Amino acid sequence: MHRSVEDHIEEFLEGRLSGVARESFESHVAVCRQCHDLAVQMQSHSELLHCLSAPAELEPSPGFYARVMRRVDSEARPSFWSLLLDPIFLRRLVYASASLVILMGVFLLATEPVHHELASTPVHALAQPSAAQLNSEQPASPENVQQGRDSLLITLATFGQ
Repeated sequence: MHRSVEDHIEEFLEGRLSGVARESFESHVAVCRQCHDLAVQMQSHSELLHCLSAPAELEPSPGFYARVMRRVDSEARPSFWSLLLDPIFLRRLVYASASLVILMGVFLLATEPVHHELASTPVHALAQPSAAQLNSEQPASPENVQQGRDSLLITLATFGQ
């Protein structure tokens, strides 16, 4: 029966226990000393807790919200993004970015590969006419054709990767 007293003691103290359950609870507490002591202790704890409870509504003092907001603002650390809005930092960032772009442009211009008139692949060597062929105004004769083949063969043989 102790278990039923423990289960219903809060309802009894709040006055929500009624009917047969209330009569059963009161009769057991009247007979059992352990349950009676438990009910008395719970009653005294309940009264103490009611004494400690706050009034229904608390009104903050005038200026409370302003003081809280001022304190929050004073203790707030600036974020990383607020640094970007600083005019001095922004000016320095623009100068540094412009300097970097100029340095990269100079580097790219200084390291640009030099294009030689030599053919880079055998296909280019075959596609480009030789300087002798460009300067000659002679019609293509069998000797000139043979000479062109020989020069092409030499070009291909000496071509280095």
